[in-house]
This record gives sequence, C-alpha cells and structure tokens, in this order.
Amino acid sequence: MKILDRYIYEKLFLYTIIILPSVAFVSALVELIELFRKIKILDVKLIVLYVINKLPEKFYIVLPISIIIVITLFARDLIKRNEIYPILLNGISLQRLSIRFFIFSLFFSLFQLVNLEFVLPKTNLKAEKIYKILKKKENIENQKLIAFNTWISIDGNTMMYFDVLDLNNKTGKNGILVKVDKEFKPVLRIEGKFFRILNSKILFFNGKIVDLKNIYNFSISYFKKYPLFINLNIEDFRELIEVKKPISLRQLYKTAKVAEKYGYPASYYWSRFFQKLSTVFSPFILALFIYPFIWNNNLKYISIILGAVVFYWYGIGFLTSLAEGNVIPYYSVFVIDFVYIFLGFFFLRKLDFQEV
Repeated sequence: MKILDRYIYEKLFLYTIIILPSVAFVSALVELIELFRKIKILDVKLIVLYVINKLPEKFYIVLPISIIIVITLFARDLIKRNEIYPILLNGISLQRLSIRFFIFSLFFSLFQLVNLEFVLPKTNLKAEKIYKILKKKENIENQKLIAFNTWISIDGNTMMYFDVLDLNNKTGKNGILVKVDKEFKPVLRIEGKFFRILNSKILFFNGKIVDLKNIYNFSISYFKKYPLFINLNIEDFRELIEVKKPISLRQLYKTAKVAEKYGYPASYYWSRFFQKLSTVFSPFILALFIYPFIWNNNLKYISIILGAVVFYWYGIGFLTSLAEGNVIPYYSVFVIDFVYIFLGFFFLRKLDFQEV
C-alpha cells in the first residue's frame, strides 16, 4: 500500500507541476495582453513585477480546473497503460482508490486557503500600485471600498480620524479633525457624527468644535452643519489611506461587519465572503463529483465532467450576484457545493458496478 500511495502521489504531483504552470501561463498571457492595451507607460521592469505579483491570483483562479485536468489525465493513463488492473486484482476497489485522489485534492484546497488568506492580499496590493504607475496614476476601475478606524495626516499640522469612510459615496461617520500649532500642541478639534468630502472642503454634521487657544482660554460650540474649507478631495484620501480592497476571508468578514455596524450596505462584502468560503474548497468538491466519471472513456461521461466544471463556476457566480442584490440569503451560495457533494457520494457508491 505504501508503494502504491507513493506512486500515485508522485504521479499526481508530477502532472500538477506540468499542468498548473501551463494553465497559469496562458492566464497570465491574457492578462499581459490586456495590460498592454490599457497602460500608458512602457516600463519592462514594472510590467514584469506586475505579472509576478498577479501570479498568485492566477494560480488561485486556475488551480481547481488544473487539478481536475490532472486527476482525469492520470486516471486515463492508469487505464491506457493497464496499470489499473493490478490495483484492482490486489483487492483495491475504485472506491478505496478514490481516497488517494481526495486527499490530493484536499491538499490543494488547503493550499488555496493559505494563498487566499496570506499571499493574495499582499501581492494584489503591490500589483494595483504598479498598475496605477503604468496608467499614470489614473483611477483603477470603480471598486466598492470602505476604510475604517483610521488616522491620516492631511498636512503637517492637521490630522483626521474616522470610524468608517465609504470611498464611493464620499461619506463617513464619527469623523474627528485635529489641528496643532508649530509646537505640536492641539489648538482646534472638530468632530461630527457624520461627514461628507466635497471638492476643497469637508462637511461635518451634528458635532462640536473645541477651540483651544491655551489651557485657560478655550471655547466649545455645537453645530448641525459645519464646512471646513481645505484643499483635499476624495482621490487624495485614497492615496493617504492606501485603501486595501478586501480579498481574504478575514478582510471580507471584518469589512462586512463594520459596514453593517455603521449602516452602510454590506451585501457586496457578505456575498463575496460566502463566495470565497464556498469555492476555496472547490478542488476537493469538484474532484469528488467527477471522480466516478473519469474511469469511463465514453464521450457522454467526458461531457458530464466538462459540463459539471462549467456549471459549478457559473452557478456560484450567479448565486453570488443574487446574494449581492439581497434576492437570496448569502449562505445560499453553498447550495451548489452541497449538491455536488451529495451527487459525488451518490455516484461513488455505484462506481464499482461500472466497467473500467
């Protein structure tokens, strides 16, 4: 058994080393062509760095499909080389053999999770910075971005804090602006429960102003609306805050909770959170579903494999869109996963009654 296990895993990983980079290369090539169409600065070094930093994202996208290709090709080779028959003659059924394939796919599902949580947030942020430079700092496509619990320095004497800021709507809650003198002593504090960033000014609502000339001479006044004229716009805020688009499960969950807490729409973040949570184990789920069909060379079964993979991704995307629009509950995204798992086990139980 140990010899068989070593042989299976070595072959599967060997196939993966060949298939995964090949598929990722094609995906990166498409990305590169699209990049050349959009950029305005031709800097080879920056372009190479951009592609390198986008590779973890490409691996995340193509890995599930690559694993399905690897498993299918390896099964076909076992049959073509007549290696499957000694395995069966030694009393190892296709059902028992499936455990090796599922462990292999589960390993790469965990690899997906590590990549999503620890690698992608950093590399995507670097890629976006490079992309801005290549496009002469033009805005990247409009994104749903929320920053929260942040202090920023507007100039050498002015700082601002906010609990939450919606960069799309240019509105925020619980904003505090503090001005200091040359000796870095506070002289003015403006705070509002709500604020809006407009061209060359920040509007504070329902707050107070503390004017501190010295420890003996200060005043407090309250307002419903107070305009602070300052040479700052929302794009300057984007640069100051260095907003990170939520990618990992932790980032999406935290952003969704903050958005809900302060009354901002959270459906986008919750739908993406459940989508990531649903698909991060897609290598294992798809492997479980297609395994009973990889041993038959009939065109019908090959069509089932291809159709299952395509339907899985489009189905997840469709349910995510419905969840984002609050048409269905967020956790409904898991429906496709549960269906695939159920059908996978159902067909696996009937597997040994089929001919190889």
